[in-house]
This record gives sequence, structure tokens and C-alpha cells, in this order.
Amino acid sequence: MKKFSLILIFLAVVSQAQTPETPEPMKGLTVTELSLIPVQSGGRIKPFDEFARETILSMTGSRSFGAFDPNEMLVSMMVNPQLWAQVPLIRINNDEVKKQLLVDVTRKFFSPAELMKNNVFLQYAEGISSGGQQVTSTGVNAVTGSHDPRGEELKRVVGRVSRFQELIAGKLWTVTPPSDQNADAPWISLSEGMVKATPQSNAVYGMLKGYLDHDVAAFQEKTIQTRAIISEAVPQFAQIKNKLIAEVFYNKLRPFLQAMIFYLLAGLLWMFAAHRVPRIMAKFLTFAGFFVHVLGFSLRCYVAGRPPVTNMYESIIWVSLGVMVFASLLYSKNRHTILMTTSTILAGLALFAADSAPMIMDPTIRPLVPVLRSNYWLTIHVLTITLSYGAFMLAMGISNTTLFLFHKKAKSDSVELNQRIALMNQLAYRTLMFGTVLLAAGTILGGVWADYSWGRFWGWDPKEVWALIALLAYMAVLHGRYAGWVTTFGFPLWTVICFSTVVMAWYGVNFVLGVGLHSYGFSSGGQLFVSVFLGLQTLYCLWIAFEHKRSKIVL
Repeated sequence: MKKFSLILIFLAVVSQAQTPETPEPMKGLTVTELSLIPVQSGGRIKPFDEFARETILSMTGSRSFGAFDPNEMLVSMMVNPQLWAQVPLIRINNDEVKKQLLVDVTRKFFSPAELMKNNVFLQYAEGISSGGQQVTSTGVNAVTGSHDPRGEELKRVVGRVSRFQELIAGKLWTVTPPSDQNADAPWISLSEGMVKATPQSNAVYGMLKGYLDHDVAAFQEKTIQTRAIISEAVPQFAQIKNKLIAEVFYNKLRPFLQAMIFYLLAGLLWMFAAHRVPRIMAKFLTFAGFFVHVLGFSLRCYVAGRPPVTNMYESIIWVSLGVMVFASLLYSKNRHTILMTTSTILAGLALFAADSAPMIMDPTIRPLVPVLRSNYWLTIHVLTITLSYGAFMLAMGISNTTLFLFHKKAKSDSVELNQRIALMNQLAYRTLMFGTVLLAAGTILGGVWADYSWGRFWGWDPKEVWALIALLAYMAVLHGRYAGWVTTFGFPLWTVICFSTVVMAWYGVNFVLGVGLHSYGFSSGGQLFVSVFLGLQTLYCLWIAFEHKRSKIVL
């Protein structure tokens, strides 16, 4: 990261500003043409719409802010920097960082101006830029190898302020493609383009001036010209034109949010599927959710040019889709509504978790790291092993329901309850067979890929070890049930407990341990949520087990 001496210069400018007004969207403005302007950012060419959302996400923790459209907000920030410097938009999540900066711990957002007037912040910013704070982008201390959440958040805050500064200085938005027709060459930023007087930067300047003058007609006209001039200069524009349009549509649609809503509504209606009208509505909403889910997944594949399973966000949308696929396959055979009730609620909650924490599970589309740049192995290994998580998640949901039936059985035993428990165990058993076969195949294929990429089939990497632990745990449960070692009650109990090994292999290695060769998936955050989930799940299992044991004595 470059030194923060430029912040002091910007601070001097901001301090001379008059008392600001609150930024407001311009009436009558449309951003359709603006959203489709090509931008080179993050190692790929993307539409301005995605560039704007990613920039706002990096500063605020959300892909939108207030009543502003993300595209207009970025333009407004560039033409009214003094105004936006006073707006609390820089998010700080860690309370320890707030205490360190001597700011109000109860607040979540702070303005760039107040942070750049904060001597403690400037001191730490200078320390980070000079290498004094040795914390990696994943929050791992470069010296000790341990996680440092405070240091990670502090580095992120510095990055957010730096990103704001680069945006208003015209250094963040790249507007001029290379003149030598080299598709991989870096583009020239707006500020550099203004110095060189490129046609693209001149067009952008005219567009920004139209917005600054509140001239909607001039802004719209200059936006159309800007898009045409920049697009014409992009060497591979003919190949990426449709992808730019698809990505803007994908962002506007928010398909996984729509699918989440459909799934959760369907889950509620499936509970009353004994009646004709709720059953018809539940089927319609389930189909609608599944359709939008598949559409969103397909659009993301098309835009990225690869299967979207390279980070936690992408794996969640794939695993939740797997939950629906497995449930639909089983439902087509025996028509048990509990399958659809469980699957739609699980898929909806998974998508909710992915959508509600964009700072933890980054929804942006990024280029692949070198070790993943084999679509063959990425598809055959990663899709297989993460699809198994979908089967295990469904089995976990079914078995939790089975344990609740044992709670009812402890109070009032009946033949009907026993039949339902036997049915639920059979459904969970079949689902576990799907998952175990996929996990075994994925683990073996991962070894083949490791030999291809790293020159060894197995190296006891934490990701490999936990995948093996999960596989052995589920194989033990399946074998125990087949051999009669696991009782009717023990099977759902152990099925639920075994899901914690999947959580560790899926989440724990990347977000808690943060060590090993699978560093491309490392991140941080969400520990409290996952710990609460596992804690409540454990207490639930202990409660049901206690009731079951006591009921056997009473009965």
C-alpha cells in the first residue's frame, strides 16, 4: 500500500470546505448507459455498474447506500468530493479498532474527513503503508502466523479511506484502454488520461461536468458518447459486450435474494401441504425459487467464464442449489412433503446468510488464482466435493426434524410417530449415501488435482485432513446403521453431529485456521454466527438425548 502522505494534502482541501449539504440523487436521471460503460478493475473488464457496487461495498460494507443508485453515487462522489467527505460511509466493524482510534464505539460508520483528521488513524495508516503492521489480507499475522482480527480490520479501514481518496482523485476509475491493442495491458486512469488528453478521459470529463451542472440532458448525452468512445477502444469489446449486459442484468435482478424469498415462503406453505391450496402455492413458489436460483447461477457462470465455486459466497449458492436438487429427486420418488419443507427452508436460510454478510462472503466476481485456472479440475473436483455438502446439509435438516419427533415420542408414544421416524431415517440414509459417494469422489479427485498442481497426491494439508475426517465420520454412521450398531435414535443424532465436520472442512479451515495450501479460499469473519449455530445445535441434541433416555426409563 502506498504511503498516506497524500491524505494530508486532501485533508487540507477538505478542511477548507464550507458546511456541507446532504448529497441527494438527481431527479429524472437514468443510469442505463452509464452502467454499461466498460471498466478495467480487479483483473478483468467489467461494466461500470459492477465497478460502482464493488467500490461502495469496499467502503460501506454494502453494495448500495441510502437512496442512491450505485452508479450515480460514484459519479456524485467524484464531482462532489468535499460533500461526500463529510458523509459517514466508512464502516468499522471491530470495537477494538474503534477504541484504538478513540472514536465512539456505538457507531458503525464514520466520514472520511473525521478519520483523516484522526491522528491515531494517520499514525496506523502510515505504519501499515510502511510495513510496520505485518498483517496479510486474510487477517493473519505475517510473523506469528496467528489470526489478528483487530489488525485485519484496521488494515481494511485504511484501505477503505484510501479507496475513497483514489476515487475522488480520479485514480480509481480506468477509462482509457491501451492503444497497442494488447488486451491484457493496464488501462489508464481518469486523472492520468486528463494529463494526456485522451478522447476517453475528455468524454468522461464532459459527462461529469453535466452532472455537476445538474444538466440531466447534457449528462445523458455525454454518457452515451462516453460509452461509445470507450467501447470502441476496447480490443476485445465484441467478445465481452454480451457479458457486460448480462452482468448488469444479474446485478439488477439479484436472483439469489429473489430465490431466498421464494424458498422461505414456500417452506412455510409446505407445512400446510395437507390442504390443496397451500400445496399448489408451495409448489409454484418452490419452482419459481428454483428457476431464479438456476438462472442466477447460470448468469454468474456465463459472466465469470467458470463454475462459481471459488469462495464461500459462491459455494453457498451452489450448496443450497444442491440441497434443492437432492430434495427434488427424493420427492419425485415418494412425494413426502417434509423433504420440500426442510429443503426450501434450508436453501432459503443459506442464501440469506450469503446475502446478509457481503463483507464476510464477498459476492464480487474475481479472476481465478493460478492454481484454479484449470476449468476441468475446478469443475470435476470442487463442484463434486461441495455438492456433497448439499446432501449432508439436507440430511442434517431431515435428522433435526427426526429428533423433534423423538421429543414428541417422549411425551406420547404412538405407532404413527414410529412410522414417521422410520420414514425420516430412511430419507436421511438415502441422502447420506448421495453425499458420501460425492465426498469420496471429490476427495480422490482433489488428490489427483494436487498431484497435477503441487506434485504430490496427499500432503496432510488441513483442508485435505478435514475432508477425510468428514468422509470417515459419515462412512462410520452409514456402516453403523447397516450393521445395526447405530440405533433408530442414534442414527439421526450422529447424522446431525457429523455435520460439524462438514462445517469445519467447509468453513473452519478457511475462516478459522487460515493455514495450508488452499489459501485462495481464506477469509475471516462470521465466527460468532457459526459458533452460535454449533452451540445451539449441540444443546438441542443433548436435550433430545436426555429426554429420550429418560422416556425409556419412564415407559
